[in-house]
Amino acid sequence: MRRRKTSLSVRADETIEIIYFSSMAEKTTIDPPQDESGRKGAGKALSRCTLCAVLRKRRWWFLLPGVVLALFMLWLQLAPCRHPLEDVSFSRVVRDSKGGLMRLSLSKDQKYRVYTRLADIPPAAVDAVLRYEDRYYWHHPGVNALALVRAGYGLLTGKRLMGGSTITMQVARLTYGLETGKIGAKLRQILLAVQLNWKFSKEEILEAYFNLAPYGGNIEGLGAASIVYFHKTPEELTPGESMSLMLVPQNPVQRRPAQDNQHFTAALHRLEAAWHGRKEHAPLRVYGVGDLPFAAPHLSTELLQQPQGDNLLRTTIDPASQKKIERHLRLFTARQRAYGLTNGAVLLVHWPSMEVRALAGSANFFDDGIMGQMDGTRARRSPGSTLKPFIYALALDQGLIHPLTLLADTPRSFSGYDPENYDGSFRGPIGAANALRSSRNVPAIALAARLKNPNFYGLLRSAGVAFLSEENHYGLSLVLGGAEVSMRELAGLYAMLANKGIWRPLRFLHGTGREDTALPLLSPEAAFVTLSMLEDGDPDRQVRSQRGATLPLRLKTGTSNGFRDAWATGIVGPYVLVVWLGNFDNRPNPLLVGAISAVPLFTQIARELAASEPMQDHFSEPAHGLNVEQIEVCAATGDLDTSLCADTAKTWFIPGVSPLAPSGVFRSILIDKTTGLRACMPQEGRTEVQTWEFWPTDLAQMFARAGMPKPEPPPFAPECGDKNAASGNPPRIVQPKDGLVYRLSLSDKGHEKLAFIAHAEAGVKHLHWFVNGSYLGSRAPGEILLWQAVPGDAEVRVVDDAGRASQRRLRVRVSQ
Repeated sequence: MRRRKTSLSVRADETIEIIYFSSMAEKTTIDPPQDESGRKGAGKALSRCTLCAVLRKRRWWFLLPGVVLALFMLWLQLAPCRHPLEDVSFSRVVRDSKGGLMRLSLSKDQKYRVYTRLADIPPAAVDAVLRYEDRYYWHHPGVNALALVRAGYGLLTGKRLMGGSTITMQVARLTYGLETGKIGAKLRQILLAVQLNWKFSKEEILEAYFNLAPYGGNIEGLGAASIVYFHKTPEELTPGESMSLMLVPQNPVQRRPAQDNQHFTAALHRLEAAWHGRKEHAPLRVYGVGDLPFAAPHLSTELLQQPQGDNLLRTTIDPASQKKIERHLRLFTARQRAYGLTNGAVLLVHWPSMEVRALAGSANFFDDGIMGQMDGTRARRSPGSTLKPFIYALALDQGLIHPLTLLADTPRSFSGYDPENYDGSFRGPIGAANALRSSRNVPAIALAARLKNPNFYGLLRSAGVAFLSEENHYGLSLVLGGAEVSMRELAGLYAMLANKGIWRPLRFLHGTGREDTALPLLSPEAAFVTLSMLEDGDPDRQVRSQRGATLPLRLKTGTSNGFRDAWATGIVGPYVLVVWLGNFDNRPNPLLVGAISAVPLFTQIARELAASEPMQDHFSEPAHGLNVEQIEVCAATGDLDTSLCADTAKTWFIPGVSPLAPSGVFRSILIDKTTGLRACMPQEGRTEVQTWEFWPTDLAQMFARAGMPKPEPPPFAPECGDKNAASGNPPRIVQPKDGLVYRLSLSDKGHEKLAFIAHAEAGVKHLHWFVNGSYLGSRAPGEILLWQAVPGDAEVRVVDDAGRASQRRLRVRVSQ
């Protein structure tokens, strides 16, 4: 039955207000009648107006919930709402090639927070968290009304019941930084949770929760918590470890995982009892932030300092190899510290893939006394003689030598540059391979001076060596370490030899460099022969692999000028190994000699690497299809013609490329049996053919100094006249260089003198010098003749006793 309440005013001219109460509130205002006669009509009008007003009011109230709902939906749709992970910074994780953790960085806001995809979290762990935190997560609209009522009732009654926050509400709080201790903030949290649920999928919100949930201190997200507390990824967690982490977000301060945290232990036992009734796991081993690994510190630091990229950096570092080289370097330098040798660096590259498998930038990253945080693999240092193999490789490619080609290790001057050998001696005639292995300077410089297109500088630049100056700045000193290179550049060069002359950049990260630049800078044949030249057969430079195979160490040593750097670089099975020893403060030390200090460390590391792997020798034989043959040559001269040679030797030869011209040392000559002189014509019974060695005068002098003088071939008989000029080699002019421009200053004009030097055939006593046809004088082969320089163009000519001649052209200019 409908109740009605009527309120009337005292005076007739006042408004009569009638309020009806029924199922819906109604309010009608009726104006008073103007006179008695219109009272009847006004009554009818009053009834009609009241009905219309009531109908209008009823319709408005009926629409009000819809309007409110529409406005709420409009707010949900249009109100700003950022993704929970928008603008959230994450830690960067550095892992080795086996997936092991090397380094975990802090995020920009100084948190340990590792981005983890929902797909990377085991479904069992997700289900367990939902069961513990929000069992109706997949069904509610972001807010669980029943849970809120239950939590509110508990708050009013003082009883401790389950909390009312859903996972979505927790994400809203974490995303917007809400302090939900007050009613207003809690209401805002509820609204934002509904909005998040409206805007984003359940999977997105759940993923945000697993990345933002607090796990104690500055650790956020399940990914970071798994790494910090258990050194595992979420998918690697055991059920017990997953359960222990499930407890933390509800009270991250008191439940932070630790062996001695009683709150954590008690909560874990209660949860185990509630879910399983018994303990289902072994005692947990819990770590802390201080236990995070810091492996390969130089490389991991370098990668983390690069512009922000992927949060997961999976390096090519092999953890076992990394530990080996760090241990060997640390122990070796510790033993040498008493002698002033405090530091070093080691780089190991897998040349088939160009992956860096191990990198130690210093003997101790944490030792400030040796500037341990500097990375020796990136530092630019003088390489000593470690670049010489590439001079010989170019010479092989350009047809200048084969491994047994005879070279001269004698005192020489190269445009005023007078190189010496490390031991201060000269060996005279020497085979190319021997000259390379024994690191003779003069033969290498002489070869470098003959290289063309590319020359030595051009090859190094093409192979990624970052020169600081132009080619003219270095000149031939480049051969002896005049330009600084890094260990990484050196490793790339030696890997080029192993990779058949193809240069490729080093790789530090998995998934990079698959489309990298591949530059064929040397022929496969030259690369193979160069590596064979580095093998000397010394048992001390051999290692034994895991399967018992013997592998030669094809390495090259280097010592910088002033004894500041000691190097050993070479090939060990599938690896390029680079060892550097020195001091970062550039202090010299007489121990810093490649063969003395770097080679022992190189050999130690190589032996352990070989013993731990089934290595094989990749370069004992040429690869299939390689245009290389092994031939016999004269052991003393390297000549292909062995008919006059007493001893022969086998060497590698590149058909169509390697030199064929004979050295002319061994010759058959006619000897008059009566006089012992060389005969002009054969005469039966009077002359005979004999084999003699015709060494150039500079090499003959070296034999004499070494106590092994070579017999001088007999001269021609007087009646032969000029016939002897038809055979033999002309003099070889050492100075001046052909085509060079000599510049004189005005102050030196009239006083500057240029040195002329030449060597000649065996038996030549005098060399006669001419400039522009004018006779200057004579000197013995190898002796210096000084010429008063005159501005202009000049032709320099030298003639030996037999009339054989050589000439050079030069220019003399006066500088202002």
